[in-house]
Amino acid sequence: MLSNTIDSASGKAAHHRVVAGAVRRAPSGHPTVRPSGLLTPAVLESVRERAQITDLFGPTELKRSGREFLARCPWHDDRRPSLLVSPTRNRVHCFVCGKGTDAIGWLQDRQGLSFQEAVLELARRTGVSVAEGDPEAQERFEQEWRERRQLMAQRTEQRQQFHQALLHQLEQGSEGADYLRARGISHETARKWQLGIAGGRLTIPLNDASGQTVGFCGRATGNQEPKYRNSTGDLLFQRNGVVFGLDQAAEAICKQGTALLVEGPLDVIQLHQAGFTQAVACLGTSVSELQLQLLRRQGMKHLLIGLDGDSAGQAATERLVEQLQTQLTSGGLSASVVQLPEGEDADGLIRSQGATALEGLIASARHWLEWRLDRILAPLAADSASRSLETLQAVEQAGQALIEQLADGVLRRSAEQRLTVALQGVNSHQESIAAAIPPSTLAEQALPTARQRLERRVVQLAIHAPQCLFMLTSLPVRDGACRAAFDWVQNTAMTVPPEQLPEALLRLVPQISGATGALLAQAIAPGADIIRLLHSQPEAEFEALANALDPDPRLPE
Repeated sequence: MLSNTIDSASGKAAHHRVVAGAVRRAPSGHPTVRPSGLLTPAVLESVRERAQITDLFGPTELKRSGREFLARCPWHDDRRPSLLVSPTRNRVHCFVCGKGTDAIGWLQDRQGLSFQEAVLELARRTGVSVAEGDPEAQERFEQEWRERRQLMAQRTEQRQQFHQALLHQLEQGSEGADYLRARGISHETARKWQLGIAGGRLTIPLNDASGQTVGFCGRATGNQEPKYRNSTGDLLFQRNGVVFGLDQAAEAICKQGTALLVEGPLDVIQLHQAGFTQAVACLGTSVSELQLQLLRRQGMKHLLIGLDGDSAGQAATERLVEQLQTQLTSGGLSASVVQLPEGEDADGLIRSQGATALEGLIASARHWLEWRLDRILAPLAADSASRSLETLQAVEQAGQALIEQLADGVLRRSAEQRLTVALQGVNSHQESIAAAIPPSTLAEQALPTARQRLERRVVQLAIHAPQCLFMLTSLPVRDGACRAAFDWVQNTAMTVPPEQLPEALLRLVPQISGATGALLAQAIAPGADIIRLLHSQPEAEFEALANALDPDPRLPE
């Protein structure tokens, strides 16, 4: 049975574990010594002296350049080798993106290790004693590394056995082939991800950031229960320390600065097959601090949350956003929510509607705060006659509780304004404001001022990046025509899907007279280059506008 296979694949050999801090229990029940005391300054210095940065590259990765070497930089799209690998300085440095590190930092980055893990790994490789004067502790440390190597070799062998069994079934057209066909997974994808078969379950290797298999996930191909079964935790595999697909997604995450988080391994595999190579999963619906660190080491600055569209997935999304809120509000991380259709997951959406359906949902992903406000204000979407005072009070309390968690700034002001408008049921009809603006005043402004150009950019961003719309409401737009046009955008956005907003506004333009209609028409079609910019960098555009349109502006009126 695969359940037994997975348990044995996890390994029961480790009785002692050298990790960091006091004594704790290993999965086998034996105490493990954590080596905070083993990482002394002397050990660290010895590792830095002995560990050579060039030893961490394969022979074909380095190209000699005088006394130094050149290699491709992993931190940007490096078509020509720009990473200087210096044996004399024992460091790497990219003369294009400016990043650099030593041997310890390189091992951390490339294998997704913590600082301590990287030092201990280099100590093992270079023969540095981590417990000078304590032979017993040193023996435990060395024993652990021997066990880790044995387990790693065992996992590699099992992965190959499971994979060969699946390849045989693909040739014969038996249960494994039928299951992959039903899931829409190609033979090429099965080979790329080293999928296997054992005991009536599809085996999915769980790899660390360097691509080494540390465990397995078994997915039932029939009606077996449980549907999914992961390896038992051990020296190599801890569920909250693995980001599934990270080894395959690292390059895309580095280039885009964005990771797409979905629920399960098969979602990730299907997404990569469809071209969404920044997709990863965390073997559950929560994200540990270690998993976040692993993603950040690959260059993630923005997290797209694409958990399932059912009630459980939405509840998990809310828990995750709450969990990450401190980092999201401090500026250390940004996040958006990809709203999947009710009852759908990413895998099923692609199979039923194709990759373009998911592309559209990603393009219209909601800013995390906007998404939370949507959830809080949802009870107000019912007919106004059925809204009770208790409903209004509950919404107000939930909204205020969220606002109190936000520091003073754009996010807090935006949330406060949206909550106020929603509770008051204010539906502004700014066409009357536009009509009240004397045409002569607008006609005199043949060329817009610097501030007016910025305010017109606010209208353009609201149309072409509606995920920023509620944040834009906090910006001080003073020009009457811009303000009226913005309110047309805001009111129309409440009635149509985001991707249909420009077309819906275009139909309204003939009904809007004067400068407001002309400004709105220009904002709908500002040019292909500007639209591409607004689509690709909406948050950067918003930040620039927020800084420029400060209540105490430095730009001339």
